[in-house]
Amino acid sequence: MLKKKRLILLSSIFAIGILLAMNYFVGRGHSIDKFSDPIQERINEIEKEFDEDFITLLMNNRPEDTLNFSKLIIDNHHPYFLFDASDQLVFWSNFLHSPDLENIDKSRAHQLYEDSRAIYYLRLRNVKRAESTYWLVQLYPLNYKREVQNDFLRTGLNPELFGNNRVQLFSEADALASAHLKSIKGEYIFSIRFESGYQPVTKEKNITLLVFFFSLLSLVVILGYGLVSTIWYKGKRNLAIVYSLGILLTIRAFMLFFHFPQDYFDFELFDSSKYASSWFNPSLGDLLLNTICSLIIFLLILAVFAGKSFQQKFNQFRSRFKPGLFVFLAYTGSTILLMLFYGLYINILSNSQWDLNILSIPSFDYFKLISLLIIFFGGAMYLLFSILGINLVLSGEKIEKIVALRILLYFSVPVGVFLGYYNWVYFIAFSAHFILLFSIISFELYKNIFKLGFNTFLTFFFGCLIGAVITGIASHEVFLERQLQAKVRFGTQQLVENDVMAEFYLAGIMERIKNDLFIKNTLIDPFQSNEAIERKIRKFHIINYFDQYDLRVKVFNAIGDNVIDRLSEEKLQDLRMAYIKSDNATSVRDLYFVKGLEEGFGNRYVVFIPLYRDDNFIGTVFLELRQLKIQPSAVFPKLLMDRKYNVNYGERDFDFAVFEEGRLSYSVGIFNYRALDLEMFQTNPKLKSSGIYLRKYHHLAVENEERMVVVSTPVYPVYYILADISLFFVAFIILTLLSILCFTLRNGVRNFNFNYATKLQMYLNFAFFFPILIISLIIIGLLTNSYREELHRQYFQKASLVGDNLSAVLERQAIGEADRDDFVEMVNNLAGTTNVEINVYDSEGHLLATSQPNTFDKGILTKYINPRAISEVIEKQNNRSLLEESIGELNFKTVYLAIRSSDSQQIRAIVSIPFFESESELDLLIADVLSNIANIFVLIFIIFLFVSYFVSKNLTFPFNLLTQKLKNTDLDSNEPMYWPTDDEIGLLVNEYNNMLFKLEASKKTLANTEKESAWREMAKQVAHEIKNPLTPMKLTLQHLLRLQTMGKLDDTEKLKKPIETLIHQVDTLSDIATSFSTFAKMPLPKNEIMDFRIVVQESIELFKNREKGTLKLEDKTNAVPLMVIGDDQLFGRVIANLIINGIQAVEPPKKPKIEVTLEVKDESKVVLKIKDNGKGISDDLKDKIFIPNFSTKSEGSGLGLAIAKRGVETAGGNIWFETELGKGTTFYLTFDLTSQ
Repeated sequence: MLKKKRLILLSSIFAIGILLAMNYFVGRGHSIDKFSDPIQERINEIEKEFDEDFITLLMNNRPEDTLNFSKLIIDNHHPYFLFDASDQLVFWSNFLHSPDLENIDKSRAHQLYEDSRAIYYLRLRNVKRAESTYWLVQLYPLNYKREVQNDFLRTGLNPELFGNNRVQLFSEADALASAHLKSIKGEYIFSIRFESGYQPVTKEKNITLLVFFFSLLSLVVILGYGLVSTIWYKGKRNLAIVYSLGILLTIRAFMLFFHFPQDYFDFELFDSSKYASSWFNPSLGDLLLNTICSLIIFLLILAVFAGKSFQQKFNQFRSRFKPGLFVFLAYTGSTILLMLFYGLYINILSNSQWDLNILSIPSFDYFKLISLLIIFFGGAMYLLFSILGINLVLSGEKIEKIVALRILLYFSVPVGVFLGYYNWVYFIAFSAHFILLFSIISFELYKNIFKLGFNTFLTFFFGCLIGAVITGIASHEVFLERQLQAKVRFGTQQLVENDVMAEFYLAGIMERIKNDLFIKNTLIDPFQSNEAIERKIRKFHIINYFDQYDLRVKVFNAIGDNVIDRLSEEKLQDLRMAYIKSDNATSVRDLYFVKGLEEGFGNRYVVFIPLYRDDNFIGTVFLELRQLKIQPSAVFPKLLMDRKYNVNYGERDFDFAVFEEGRLSYSVGIFNYRALDLEMFQTNPKLKSSGIYLRKYHHLAVENEERMVVVSTPVYPVYYILADISLFFVAFIILTLLSILCFTLRNGVRNFNFNYATKLQMYLNFAFFFPILIISLIIIGLLTNSYREELHRQYFQKASLVGDNLSAVLERQAIGEADRDDFVEMVNNLAGTTNVEINVYDSEGHLLATSQPNTFDKGILTKYINPRAISEVIEKQNNRSLLEESIGELNFKTVYLAIRSSDSQQIRAIVSIPFFESESELDLLIADVLSNIANIFVLIFIIFLFVSYFVSKNLTFPFNLLTQKLKNTDLDSNEPMYWPTDDEIGLLVNEYNNMLFKLEASKKTLANTEKESAWREMAKQVAHEIKNPLTPMKLTLQHLLRLQTMGKLDDTEKLKKPIETLIHQVDTLSDIATSFSTFAKMPLPKNEIMDFRIVVQESIELFKNREKGTLKLEDKTNAVPLMVIGDDQLFGRVIANLIINGIQAVEPPKKPKIEVTLEVKDESKVVLKIKDNGKGISDDLKDKIFIPNFSTKSEGSGLGLAIAKRGVETAGGNIWFETELGKGTTFYLTFDLTSQ
């Protein structure tokens, strides 16, 4: 049967391999249809979504209704725009795109449309509402043409439609095109050409492969489980582990080699872009499967370790070595698993795109849940091995606790000292490991995992706490490592001295100045004051970031003369010769960086901006920006940051100091470097390697030949570390309880019977755990809402401050006291003061001014307001509104504030202030609340565990007392209990005491009854004892009668023996009568040394003269004395009774045949066997043979064998029998031989 199972299992496994191989090699080739069909299907879906949006619009806006934003805003799939008959935009659903109807072919309903922002699939419709005709334009972006590429904005082909950028788009049917995409009705839309290396966006969904694979996998699992279980229960556990390992390794090897399922199906869990660490763990799903397989094998191995047979073999094996060796090896193995468990967490966080700590909880997703599950499995293996490994080496050949603890100390101290010197994080993790091992030995925790009780829960909870400490410390190490790398990057960037943000902003400023018509017209107009050019550049083009720079502006005409200061002898050519050098060049053309080498001269940026009009060179704008100070708190819009610039974004909050030649040059931030002993501070060797901790800050130095930059950050709050530990502790407890629940359900709930104390402790803990969990969640929800409202209040407060200031400028502008440049200057000033980005729109939603023109110049936003702001502020007349917005992958909140005129209260402008950090700020506040609640929750939970333990002990004390009293309750001496209160326990104690009083009364009644019963019993026993001597006396007298008949009474020799027998039996009767007369008791046995052979021979001599039947004695003792201690008369009566019973067991006409055998066993015991040839004893009577008053004979008293058993056992011997129906019974008597 096993061979058949093995064959089917092997065939199924190879079938999986063949299935994957066929799909892997056959499916590697891709045809054009396989590439284009998914794109065509998606285009058709998009067309249907266009239709759904269109129908919803028509349903919300009746033909006779006037169009307004409130009704036109719907929950749409794709952006849409309405143009009137004059091609003017009247509605836009999206402020990220802005099509131009003049560039759209109105004759085509479906077409490819391209502008400066993207290439779109466009759907054009004609709509009539309120007797007016409108054009409805719906867009789906195919290719983004943004200048900025970062983590939030897409650039290139739309990844939802195309797998990669190896595709070309054509608006007309081209001969080079690979496929032509059409609408559902067959109208041509655009063409595509696939280039070499193209990969489709989605994997081909091969349902047949999926069904076959999981069918075969299910078959392998069922067969494999059955085979392994059969082998396991047959006792071949090592072979079962080998089979399990082979099955799991083979399946995993097939999946890894053929890249299943990641190359076949779109499962995010198996997406290597989310997590990938090695070929063996190419995704988080693979890591989960590998961990589960490892856990299965590990549990099987631990089950072998826990088995008694393995422990016996191990005890025999280790007897050849010193006991402490295996204790040391157990510690070493546990420590290795600690390192693997610790490294597992580091591995996940180092190779994934997410964090796993208290700060990541607001963005918790199933990737983090799977990561927690994997870490839990790793921790379970570490904990179980530590407990079972120590149990294995401490069991059998008992090693005292003090010895095991001493070895643990010898093992841990050197490791702890090394780690304490090398890395304090590792030291804390190892200290937790030491506490675990110490507790396992001291409290014998290994005794708690073999039976499910409250101590089992406490053991697992303690293991969860140790695992949480280790994981929390690992989390802190990841944080420190990332922070160290960030400091190195930041410090290196500071050493380079280039201000990447300044270069980024200057690139945009240069482009705007090149396209500024006012500057060009002013430069070539001889009647205009050229000083206006400088004012325009300073007020309009230079943003707040450059407040930390001293700006010089020079304008030169086409021949190189300074048109602002004509008396200056400084020529353009001289400036070019001085600054245009390869050493000063930057990544931006015409922008140069000049390092400040002389004392008192900071770094400078020099800009040459050539101006052209109608392709004619008309002049040059020269800008010189000299760095004065550093402003670390300046606002950096994440959307504007290209990936090449934002390497150090997010690291701008670092404090840092620059040292030159050992002297502090300058510092930025809160930390006071001047209060330090700078010489000692700079010479600390750890400052440049791992960093040092000083004054609640961590400092790290990065240096080159000329300068040293010290980067500082506040120490990571301790309560955050504790919160991480609390988070993992709660997660591990929940997963542990779920694991125990699954184990309980698998084995059957009825198989687990908890005692009252365990139930009480569990109820107490659950009664605490769930309410406080619910309360914590409620508090988190309430505080989150409170923090959200507070943030919103702060946003509105900032918006009101900006609005009040801008309102005054608009009032002045309305009466002609200020122009647009003054308004733009005020916008920039307010943005710098309030540290926010400000956009101002007119009442129709068109942009008036902005503090971040790059956002619009680079095509990130259009110059149209969010349409929902028009609805809320203009149409609904709300003074302010807070809207949730998103640009690409960035989610944020924006405040829109109406600025009204002072007289008519008409809306003159709408102020828009986006808060890009709103989501992260709220997440940080939520994490802060979570950390405090988690710490309090875990602290109270641990305290309550101890409290519940002692409370349950106190509550169960009365029951334990009652149990002990009930155990000692008998008829002799019972003491009443005392309980001080009249509660339920008091009532129970009173009932117990009443029971004792009733028991005392019953005892007297029972004593009288027992006396009467004892007299009757004695009478039966005496009668039986008298009857035994009478039988041989009767036989002897009958023998004398025969002698008389034969005339041989005169022979004295023949008369002597019978007469002696009669005298002996008369003496026995006399002894019985004497004993009965004293107190009607059986004769008290005597403990005297006797020769057991003589007793046997004398007893057999009584039955030798019996005519009916034979009696044979076989002595196998070689005639050696058989000295035993006992009563010879008692032994004689027992032997005589057994012989009589044997004779009476033979039914006529069969003659009795009694065989008596005497032998010595093991030179220490004498054995007497009395065998008859009677009818035997049936199975239903075997257990009743030695019971008093039980007899198979009608005339029997039922006391003979009972007396025999009591007499033999009183003398220290044993009596038993063997029987076979129809063949007879053999009674055995054994007594210990004495050397006396």
